[in-house]
Amino acid sequence: MNSAISPSREGADRLRRGVLWAIFALVLMIPKVNRLRRRRRTWNLVRVLMAVAGAGMLALAAARGYAVTPIAAGALMLLFALIVTPERPEFSIDARARELGALIVVDGGSYIDASGSHQRVKLFLAPDRLLVLNLALQILAEIPLQEIRTLTVEPASAAWSLRVQRPGTTEKFVYEGTFGEHLARVAEATLRGQLHRDLPVLR
Repeated sequence: MNSAISPSREGADRLRRGVLWAIFALVLMIPKVNRLRRRRRTWNLVRVLMAVAGAGMLALAAARGYAVTPIAAGALMLLFALIVTPERPEFSIDARARELGALIVVDGGSYIDASGSHQRVKLFLAPDRLLVLNLALQILAEIPLQEIRTLTVEPASAAWSLRVQRPGTTEKFVYEGTFGEHLARVAEATLRGQLHRDLPVLR
């Protein structure tokens, strides 16, 4: 009986070995790749080089008769370069709170600014001030706690509002949805807990 391995079987075995080798190499590189992905320009340069190298290997394999291993490696390199994009920068609320010296962060609902526009916000409470930040963690308003005169939670149509009154102006935060009242009262209670003892009694 002829025990010779057919060319197709041999080609399949070589392809499998090539793919496994490439996967093993990529697994070993994951920690380094993750670090590089945080550096957008560097990683984009690496992607370009990998894409060029992968395309070159595919072209070389085609010119030399479709060798299985170079085709598999080149295809994987090209696919990897196209799929694995730079890591998107994540906004860390904890890091931003430490940067601003905030002790507590609570949901601020929708902040209504002087122009009447609504923006979803977070309330960052520092020992001496209240900071209103949008979802990109940019400061929209800064309120010294010593200026706060009253805190009021009340229904507003189908929502609930938290009003922070200080001399000459009132900041309004609107909470919508099923838990609107709960979120508004949590924000109010948290604010009260951070106010200085020597402030006027709040209603």
